[in-house]
Amino acid sequence: MEALALEKKMAHEGLFHDYTPYPKLDKSDKVVGLEHFNRYVLTSYKDLQDENERYANAFEWRFEFPEVLDDEGDFLGFDCIIGNPPYIRQEQIKDLKPLLEKQYQDFYNSTADIYTYFFALSYHLLKEKGFSAFITSNKYARAKYGAKLREWLLKKTTIVSYMELNALKVFESAAVDTSIMNFIKQTPPKESDFNYYEPTPNDKDDLKSTPHLLMKQNALSTESFIFANATLLDLRDKIESVGTPLKDWDIQINYGIKTGANEAFIITTEKREEILNACKTKEERERTERLIKPILRGKDIKRYSYEWAHLWVINTHNGYTSNLKSKIPPIDIEKYPATKAHLDAHYDTIATRSDQGDTPYHLRNCAYLEDFEKEKIVYGEIVQEPRFYLDNGECELGYFYAEATSFILTGEHLRYLLGMLHSKLITFAFKTFYAGGGLGESGYRYKKAFIERLPIPQITEKNQELADKIIALVDKILALKEKDPKANTQKLEKEIDALVYQLYNLTDEEIKIIEDGQ
Repeated sequence: MEALALEKKMAHEGLFHDYTPYPKLDKSDKVVGLEHFNRYVLTSYKDLQDENERYANAFEWRFEFPEVLDDEGDFLGFDCIIGNPPYIRQEQIKDLKPLLEKQYQDFYNSTADIYTYFFALSYHLLKEKGFSAFITSNKYARAKYGAKLREWLLKKTTIVSYMELNALKVFESAAVDTSIMNFIKQTPPKESDFNYYEPTPNDKDDLKSTPHLLMKQNALSTESFIFANATLLDLRDKIESVGTPLKDWDIQINYGIKTGANEAFIITTEKREEILNACKTKEERERTERLIKPILRGKDIKRYSYEWAHLWVINTHNGYTSNLKSKIPPIDIEKYPATKAHLDAHYDTIATRSDQGDTPYHLRNCAYLEDFEKEKIVYGEIVQEPRFYLDNGECELGYFYAEATSFILTGEHLRYLLGMLHSKLITFAFKTFYAGGGLGESGYRYKKAFIERLPIPQITEKNQELADKIIALVDKILALKEKDPKANTQKLEKEIDALVYQLYNLTDEEIKIIEDGQ
């Protein structure tokens, strides 16, 4: 679509100011035509400013860059576009999504942040073989929502260079890692190379001198942009040839409880005691004790252990179908008057939240509610290092529920998976190949979509002995952590690392790559 037609359509939808066609230049007398155009520019721009104060600082590129129009007034395209698109999370642009979906039909993703659309806009505004340079969040390179953008970059542009800025905090206020993508508006040749840069803090004052790696554009895939040399890519292929993605295991990964109003539904031990003491009968107190469950947040999870913050969740569930296929009705809040009185103190909050069940007193539907009452791995979503805890229900509180900043993993071979997920090899593979971009100083995000891609060897007759050794070491670690959550288990973890290297048949050189990459 021509850029002007694009702008006109966007204006029609109300995203920008009303579209006003500008006059054609007079080809028979370029000077007169130009004077006429300049007069139009000045008067129109002044009218625009006077019309509404919100246009006082408006930037109209047709007026500022008349040289990108030909003598007929038709758009030719820019030679170069350099930009830093705004980083606005997709949750904050809900009102724009219908327009974005209509405007970018082949590009739209409902969970994409707004900066991704600026790549398409830049492409439309460039002339053929024009150059674009954007500094943005690097999440599009691996995140699921970036798949269409990755496909578009690979098929329609020639990538010139990519600079990963994980090690540098370019923007103090940004909570995500950034990157710089440079491309030319042209279909890439079959053999197209680009430069990959990954500067360190020592390179910050002279980025031009950052060493680079020459990569082939066709080595990237739409599934994920992995910027690595041939040695690393070979290592990834070897790991994937041995392992099976977790999504193909007999496991389930689910979010923790989403209350929509933690201040009402997640309470301290003191508040729990207050509610219990307010119960009028022994039966109500016993019902209430069963209703209120201990809960772990993402930040409470440690390596092989946890630090409980003495928090509880009021599990006024909305009803569910049990594992035995029987229908469990919603909690009848009238049978819990002391609990209802507590929730009534927060009624304005619970009644206006969007995330609720059939009544303000109920939590949203949760099809996997019973999974919280079984053996499971609990882990935080955003962490600096892998932190997974095996909740086997053996503590005096019973099983923990998990809060929305964490995930639960249920299914087969949990002790084996616990050791694998903490291992150096899997940690290296996750950060290098499968994580959807870093989060700056916050670390990495263990999203379900990312962790499901991890290739972990399933237990077979051939590797049973190694798997049993890993499980035995995990049991030793868990026993030590149960006695002392801060117990030093590095020696045992190092033994697990060595066994994991054997599982994947890694060479000494490959092991060194992983050890050096921690």
